[in-house]
This record gives sequence, C-alpha cells and structure tokens, in this order.
Amino acid sequence: MCGRIELTLTQNMRLALQGLFHLDAAWPEQPEVRPTDPAPFLTWEANWTLHTGRWGLIPPGMDLTGAKKYATFNARLEGLERSKTFKSAFREGRRCLIPLSAFFEWPEKSKVRIARPDDRPLLAAGLWSTTPTPDGELLSCTIVTRPPTDDLKDVHDRMPALLLSPDLDAWLSAPPAEAKAAALGSWRPGLLTVTSAA
Repeated sequence: MCGRIELTLTQNMRLALQGLFHLDAAWPEQPEVRPTDPAPFLTWEANWTLHTGRWGLIPPGMDLTGAKKYATFNARLEGLERSKTFKSAFREGRRCLIPLSAFFEWPEKSKVRIARPDDRPLLAAGLWSTTPTPDGELLSCTIVTRPPTDDLKDVHDRMPALLLSPDLDAWLSAPPAEAKAAALGSWRPGLLTVTSAA
C-alpha cells in the first residue's frame, strides 16, 4: 500500500500545477509525508481549492480518537462502494485529488522512490471528509489505491490510483462506476521510474 508520499515540487512541477488548476498556491514542501501527517488535497466546487488535511480519512460518525484505531490512509478502489469507512465520501461526491512529486515503497526491504522521469507532478485519486471537533472542523483525506500497472508488479501489489488530466473530471464528478473506471484505467505502464531512495 502507499504509506509514504512526497511533495517536493520543482519549478516545472509548480508551473504544471498552476497551469492545470489555475492556482497561485503556496504549495507545501513535504519531503516525506507519513500517515496521520498533514497532506495537501484539491477539490473542485466552482473553482479549485487547495486544502490541507490529516492523511487518514475520518468517516462520518467517527471522531479523531476512534480514527486512530484504524489505518484509513489508503482506500482500495475495488471496495469503495462496500466499505463502511469510505462509501459515504465516494458516493456523496467528496472525491479529491492528492498532488505528489513521488511515492515510496519497500520491495525486498529496500526503499525506492517512484516518480515521473519528465519532471511532472503526480495526481492521485483521493477522498476527503470533514469532522467537527472542539477546535473547529478537521479535514482528512485518503489515497485511493489500485492493482499495479505491469511495470510495477515487482515493486508492490498496490499503487496509488494515479490520474492523467483527461480523467480528472470523471474521477471527481462522474457516477460511481465511471469514476472507478477512470481511476483504474487512467494510468499507463511506462510513465514512472523506480530509483533507490536509500
């Protein structure tokens, strides 16, 4: 599963994100984000908005204390509509995009960094939620995962559901079956490189 992500943007990545989302945002610099850390995510509601939320979704009816008992930083694409944790966000349109510069895995206990070789950012399908707390609304998010493309099968049996720009709208606003098809079929083999991160 995807348990470490990176958002360390080059100038080319910043320009790509600005051109795609028309956001002059102060993108955070996060060399390694772990579950429960703050993570950035993008939503569309008449315009694009960049948020920061806990990486580990807190579903409706659960508080932060309860959420700490569960690993909710990844959501399996295949089970979104059946999952008590994720189905509400998926069905009710709380889908989002999670920008990354890379993600990490540990095949054979050796840490690797997985990224695009063309200096462009990655966009992962995600879900988000908001939870009332005594200190105000707490935002949270999760990365949707899928089976790996053929070129990553030796790295891990799951990968983030990465999206190419033509499929962003389908993930964010299409009916569930079409959204899942976009998240499963958008990414193609050969677009990522795997390098040592030791």
